[in-house]
Amino acid sequence: MKRDKIAHKLAAVLTTGILVGESTAAFATGTNFKDVVSKITDSSSTLPNLISTVAYVGGIGLGVAGVFKLKQHVDNPGQHPMKDGLIRLGAGGALLALPYLTTAMMGTVGATSSGASIPTFAAVSF
Repeated sequence: MKRDKIAHKLAAVLTTGILVGESTAAFATGTNFKDVVSKITDSSSTLPNLISTVAYVGGIGLGVAGVFKLKQHVDNPGQHPMKDGLIRLGAGGALLALPYLTTAMMGTVGATSSGASIPTFAAVSF
């Protein structure tokens, strides 16, 4: 019980530290709409890196937990079903694949890691 409370406090401190470390000036004030949009874009430019980091750490954690659950199943199959370990391994694999998939999706829709690029079209003359 006490160990759980320490783990929760540690997780809260780490989450707060990551969010504070990734934050920039997010005040969306300006004289016109272009300034406001520019400041919002600048402040959210590090969000994909934060999501990738969280996905990698979570994926590795779930993978390790899945291996331990499978070990528990091998030791005592009656008490620990195999599905628990397999679910954790599957979720860990999905989290590890998330940064690659988001990069592929951004490449498909024409976005870059620093923000969406607005396509320009040539004037069509008839």
